[in-house]
Amino acid sequence: MPYSSPAASTPTSFHFNWKHVCALVAAGLCLPLSATTAHAGAVWRDGTQELIVSGGKGLGSALIQQKSIAGSDMLGVNWSYQFYDYPGNHHFQWWAQVSYSHMWIDYQGEDQKQQIWELKPVVRWYPQREAQGLFGEFGIGAAYLTERSFGAIDLSTNLNFSLHFAGGYTLDNGHTVSLRYSHFSNGYTNSPNPGFDFASLNWHAKF
Repeated sequence: MPYSSPAASTPTSFHFNWKHVCALVAAGLCLPLSATTAHAGAVWRDGTQELIVSGGKGLGSALIQQKSIAGSDMLGVNWSYQFYDYPGNHHFQWWAQVSYSHMWIDYQGEDQKQQIWELKPVVRWYPQREAQGLFGEFGIGAAYLTERSFGAIDLSTNLNFSLHFAGGYTLDNGHTVSLRYSHFSNGYTNSPNPGFDFASLNWHAKF
């Protein structure tokens, strides 16, 4: 019986249902546990770890975010722990990730800063059997943004949902480079909900 990953479809507008997304991720997190007994090929491995260094820019309103912070810069560091690996016909990996991002912008003559802390599970998919070459990645979890006002964006909550989509390439030595789109919002638990986006280029050092 083939193993399949949780479906993750890129939102096409700002109004998507967080309850459905969260339910999908919660169900997906249970798959590795059930697959251990249902699939003889599924094995638990010692935890591989990654230290990820990121650099990027704030985004405009072309995607989910309603206003622009395109003039902002970002630096970040992430720690990821691989807690499950399924070496089937398609190669899926499950990671737990902790992230810190620091952003800054000169907005209307004022130097503003934003710090973002994230905790989320991440699924990574390789189209080939081995964990090498091109891959796709999806993660969803929780984030805390220290500032509600940053550039033209005014958030109503510091605690937000965290969502990212990424694509990358893993070298033969296990190190990886990726390009990531990150989005933060409160899922309409409060108003306003303008969203907060940035894109980053990331270097993953495996150890």
